[in-house]
Amino acid sequence: MNCLTNGHRHTWDTIPSRIIEMVENNLLENPEAIAGLIQMGHETRDEKLQQYAFCRFGGFDGNPDITPSGEIVHTEYVECGNRGSCRFEGIVCASIRVGNDFLTKQEINVLKKVASGKPNKAIAAELFISEETVSSHNQNIQRKLSVSCKVEMAIWAVKRNIVEP
Repeated sequence: MNCLTNGHRHTWDTIPSRIIEMVENNLLENPEAIAGLIQMGHETRDEKLQQYAFCRFGGFDGNPDITPSGEIVHTEYVECGNRGSCRFEGIVCASIRVGNDFLTKQEINVLKKVASGKPNKAIAAELFISEETVSSHNQNIQRKLSVSCKVEMAIWAVKRNIVEP
């Protein structure tokens, strides 16, 4: 686990205490996340904070997770290997916030496939949904992202490390 702050890279053990405090305060505002961390088997404060920090802030999209004024902004996607199968998804980890909305798990799945160049028919087959449902997800994603086409969806996904270029 690494943290980049003021141009300096820190390991978990050297992250400034003010950052740890902000993460801890954010965790305290999320009782569902605390319950999830306990159910995951994390016992100590440090275990809970480290897992929470990884799940919430583990991606690197080039944008700060905490603003200079201390506001926490969840805009990145962390591919932990358990996306889509973790029962704590969206509880311990952050959903992708776009404006005043969030992308759903299925919208993220569709977005990843669109960004990898797959047509609706292939996406439908891979996700076991109809082409009409894929089309509906595409429309919802475009509305949420304020974009007008699949190319712009793909660019948005690459910029946030949802897919690799």
